[in-house]
Amino acid sequence: MNHYETIYIADPTLDDDSLKEIIDKFSDLIKKLKGFIVKVDEWGKRKLAYEVKRFDKGYYVVLDFYALPETVTELERNLKLDDQILKYITVKIDENVDPKDLVSKEKEAEDTTEESHNEHLEEK
Repeated sequence: MNHYETIYIADPTLDDDSLKEIIDKFSDLIKKLKGFIVKVDEWGKRKLAYEVKRFDKGYYVVLDFYALPETVTELERNLKLDDQILKYITVKIDENVDPKDLVSKEKEAEDTTEESHNEHLEEK
């Protein structure tokens, strides 16, 4: 399996429930196709560099996951068909990755960040 990161931009006029549905829809699709999601990061509404489908803002979501190449093909097909998605891009980060390694690396990174934050607070 390969490690991928997909960033997609959703319609900024959607309400919170609709955004949650879209995020769940694509996350569930990856899981259904035997992929594994490491992290879903919602960046929120941001200004676009140029207008896309008459929008100058969009709701950014980053999916960090591992899957087979066929899963990415199906994910991108679904992103393209969904009218609420303005743009998307998928990048392969690494090849032949063991999912257990990804989870442990992610947890280590979070622990390190949390520890440094706590040390910074103690200094004050």
